[in-house]
Amino acid sequence: MGHLDVAYVPGVMPGKWVGRFRETHQQDTLDARPLREGENPLDELTAGRARLVLLRFHEGSSPASPRLHVIPLYTERPVIVAPRDHDAEYHDEDAVIPADAAESWPRLNPADYPPAVGGTAMMVEVLAAGGSSVAVLPQSLARLHARKDTVTRFVDGEPATVVGLAWPRLDPTLPDVEQPLAVAAQDDPLVEEFIGVVRGRRAGSSRQPSVREQEQASRKERLAGRGKPKGAKGVSGKGSSNQGAAGSKGKSGQAKAGSSGKQGKESKHGDGSRRAPGPRRGTAGTRNRRRGGPRR
Repeated sequence: MGHLDVAYVPGVMPGKWVGRFRETHQQDTLDARPLREGENPLDELTAGRARLVLLRFHEGSSPASPRLHVIPLYTERPVIVAPRDHDAEYHDEDAVIPADAAESWPRLNPADYPPAVGGTAMMVEVLAAGGSSVAVLPQSLARLHARKDTVTRFVDGEPATVVGLAWPRLDPTLPDVEQPLAVAAQDDPLVEEFIGVVRGRRAGSSRQPSVREQEQASRKERLAGRGKPKGAKGVSGKGSSNQGAAGSKGKSGQAKAGSSGKQGKESKHGDGSRRAPGPRRGTAGTRNRRRGGPRR
C-alpha cells in the first residue's frame, strides 16, 4: 500500500485524473490538494510536501531544467473578463475578439492585486463594480472566479498559458545524497503510475509499473508450471514407451503367428489340391497359328 501527494494551482481541475487513479489503485491513497493563490508549486516539491505538482506557465517559458521534469498537458486560451454592459459583452460568446478591437480597453494588472489584498477574486470584484476596465486571465482561472455581473470572451493577441505536470528530475552529475527528493520520486512507482494516468494511458497498458509487475509474476508462474509437467511427462513417457514396445512386441507375435497359420493352411491341401499348371499361352504352336503357319 502506497501514498502519493499531488498539489495543483488554482483553476486547474484534476478531478478526472484523480478519479481514474483511485479506481485503478484502490489499495493506495492519493492526496490531491489545491494551493492557495500566490503559493509557488515548485516550493511544494523542494520542501517535500508534494511528490508531483500541476502548475501554470506562459507558453514558451517552461520551467523545466536538469533538476525538474515538466510535461505540458494542455494550453489555456486567454479570455477578457469585463463587467456587464461593457463593449466586450456585445461580441459573440464563441467568437474571438480581435486584438485591435480590444487594445483600447484599459487593463487591470493582476500584479496590483496580490493575495494579501484578495488576489484575483478582488480584481474581478473591482471589475464587476462597473467601468471600462477589463482583465485578461487564463480561461480556467476566469471560470473559477466567474460571477453573474461579469462576462468573459476569448481575445486574440494575448499570450496563452500552459498547464503542466512537474516532479523532481534526477541529475546524473550530482551524487544521490545531494538530491534525495529526486531519488525518492524516481524510486516511487506511484509517480510513474500517476504520470501514465495524466498522459492518458489505458489501465492495462504495459507501460504502467503495476501492469508490468503483474505480467512478470504471471510469466514466472507459467515458467514454473512448465517445469513440473516436463518431469512428469518424462516418467509417463518412459512407461508409455515400455508399454508401446510391449504392445508392439505382442502385435508382432500375433502377426507372426497369423502368417505361420496361413502357410500351414496352404500346405495342408498339398500339391494334389492344386490344379496342375497347363500349357502357357504363347507357346510355339500358338505363335505359328497367329503368324499364319500350317494348321493341324
